[in-house]
Amino acid sequence: MLGCSAPGGKPAGRRSQTSGRRSQTSGRRFSSISRVFPSLLRLMLALLVFVPLLGGCGTDKQATADTTAASTITTAATTETTEASAETTGTSEATFPVTVTDDAGNTVTIKAKPVRIVSTAPANTETLFALGAGDRVVGVNSLDNYPPEVANLPKVGDYQANTEAIVALSPDLVVGYSGNEEALAPLQAQGVPVLIMNPANLEGIYTDINAIGSAVGAPAKATELVEQIKADIARISQAAQATGTKPKVFYALDNTLWTCGPGSFVDELLSLVSVVNVAAEGPSGSSAQPYYQFTPEQLVAADPDIVLLPGSVYKSADEFTADPRFAGLKAVKEKRVLVIDDVLVTRPGPRIAEGLRILAKAVHPEAF
Repeated sequence: MLGCSAPGGKPAGRRSQTSGRRSQTSGRRFSSISRVFPSLLRLMLALLVFVPLLGGCGTDKQATADTTAASTITTAATTETTEASAETTGTSEATFPVTVTDDAGNTVTIKAKPVRIVSTAPANTETLFALGAGDRVVGVNSLDNYPPEVANLPKVGDYQANTEAIVALSPDLVVGYSGNEEALAPLQAQGVPVLIMNPANLEGIYTDINAIGSAVGAPAKATELVEQIKADIARISQAAQATGTKPKVFYALDNTLWTCGPGSFVDELLSLVSVVNVAAEGPSGSSAQPYYQFTPEQLVAADPDIVLLPGSVYKSADEFTADPRFAGLKAVKEKRVLVIDDVLVTRPGPRIAEGLRILAKAVHPEAF
């Protein structure tokens, strides 16, 4: 026995057979890729951008977008599903039970206000703290680095959640992501409410903040937070667009030229700050992919005006500019190879507007 069942020991929510198969497939794909690209996946988990990579493109990517868009929230006062979920719950702070449909399509009922919450991804942790539920978080991912309080919390795994470590914390709510559904299945089977968050874009972030807000009894705070993020993003984007310029940009995820293609979260952000993403057309000779690896030859041919490097990997732009293969790049010649705070830019959580500002300032310094 897990020893952390919800009252009555009944499952928190039933997944359809289709959803279950999707979860199993996602878990197998994640395990396989993690063995091949462990360092890349560790980086991507720290930023929580790996989910679209693992899901690939085409059908899986569309399924992600569909489930994100369909995420809804209902309270005990109503059984009617509504797209305006935040409005439904915004005036009923701390009303339980509450039912949330997560990004995997699972309908999860939280019977009482959770007091022992485990988060298995950095973006989820940031959201919980931003909603004022940080004092109820009892376990986090080992790669969590914000807010500072997480340093002292028990760790429950990195890109692969540790089921036993989570069970030992007796959680009454687990906020996970699509890469560790398999590890969280035993808790679901024992009735522990588990939410799978998989935001593929900005709208997905807003949906997930509202869903988590309802799950922890802070729907009004979630609504307020989302509106503030939207307002900040609109102001930043407007200022960037007002420059009237669109420099060509290459955004590096690591030091092996992995980048962000069409349909990726970063590509959406780049579009908001008035640039041309040189990776937006996808890899040559194959279908468009949200995340893929550029070749040095492709980068030379693209000749970006600006190269953005992840600060979690690069200590200095010199590590890139010293490579003789890239000496002829316009970005290198004009000293526009920049190391940026990729955690803020790429982590789809409540600080995403700060990340967008970092992007905007890097590509349009004259406006910020």
